[in-house]
Amino acid sequence: MTRTLLASLLVFLFVPVVIAQTTTAPAGYGGSWPEWSKATGDWGGARTALADKGITLDWRITQIVQENMHGGADTNGAIKYSGSAELELRLDTGKMTNGAWPGGTFVFFGEPRWGRGVNRHVGSLMPVNLDPLLPDSDDSCEMTLSEFFYQQVLFDGKLVLIAGKLWGARAFDTNMFANDEETQFMNLALRNYPMIGNFLPYTTLGAAAIVNPTDWLSILTAVADSDGRATRTGFDTAFHGDANTSIIHEWDFTWKPFGQLGHQRFGIVTACKDTPTYSGGMQDCNLAAYYNFDQYLWTEAEGSDQGVGIFGRFGWADRSVNPIEYFYSFGVSGKGIIPTRDRDTCGLGWYFGNASNEIPAPIVQESGIEMYYSIEVFPWLHISPDFQIICNPGGGNADTALVGGVRFQMDL
Repeated sequence: MTRTLLASLLVFLFVPVVIAQTTTAPAGYGGSWPEWSKATGDWGGARTALADKGITLDWRITQIVQENMHGGADTNGAIKYSGSAELELRLDTGKMTNGAWPGGTFVFFGEPRWGRGVNRHVGSLMPVNLDPLLPDSDDSCEMTLSEFFYQQVLFDGKLVLIAGKLWGARAFDTNMFANDEETQFMNLALRNYPMIGNFLPYTTLGAAAIVNPTDWLSILTAVADSDGRATRTGFDTAFHGDANTSIIHEWDFTWKPFGQLGHQRFGIVTACKDTPTYSGGMQDCNLAAYYNFDQYLWTEAEGSDQGVGIFGRFGWADRSVNPIEYFYSFGVSGKGIIPTRDRDTCGLGWYFGNASNEIPAPIVQESGIEMYYSIEVFPWLHISPDFQIICNPGGGNADTALVGGVRFQMDL
């Protein structure tokens, strides 16, 4: 048994026992330090005073230890540590102008990252840990101002306009059970439809509109630079002519069968960009479509997020220029399923990617399973043991990879 797997099992077995009290919703900054929603508290009242004036500053730290214990590309020295931080500044124009400019928000998002993840040792098509690959790659430590955008809410929320440099996953292909990087899955395949990155890079300049004609329907459309990167502003290339432009459109339906909340999402994404094909030519258009659902099966009470639900994704992409033609993922997730552990979350997910048959390399398909249990030690501290089984990593003939790890997250 390897060290990482042993550590994961110890956390699984003993932390819920040691933290025996009932976990409740974050209580702001009242009570004792373990009850605060942020580890650094209210800064002597300054945090609340700034929020009342429309200024909020939050930061979070994520640290991950993972090991490729068997199979994959390489198991030699395949235990890796990586970490990242997220710093987000929000300026509420309504509060800052005493109501003269309602509904507006400026958002600035920076992220330092350090250490290399274990992805290279696994060698899978779907990164087993997306965190060390953002904002750019896992080659070195770096700090970027990845996002800066303005959002305007109009007509009592019926219309939302967004413009700036942003990441499409903030609004598109969301999912209640398979999207959150803090308390859910680590594998890219169980966080988003992976081919969207071929059209909307992390991060890029763009503009979006969200129309909410009813409580049960949202219509989302965005136009973005398909050549953007988090390490540059993008003003020198964005929308210079009609090429290098991506468009994504999604219909998001909310429904409640038998009183249980669920969503159905249908999206299509296109890119006008000269792209080399696998057959050796060039293609000036790329196309993909996806479907995404989440559905609670049981909740403790009406309107509660404590319960059990299922999720799934399906995607198709043009096989001439995309490595994965068909993609599927399914899973189950729960929150508060252990008595006295109301805010712990857990999940079990499976994915399958069928590679394009036009790729000259012997890449056929890849599938994987991930399971996690996120323990809320305090409202501001989560520990998440994680285990993944990657079959046919890289789509070739590599042995099945077994990847164990632990994720530590602090909300400061």
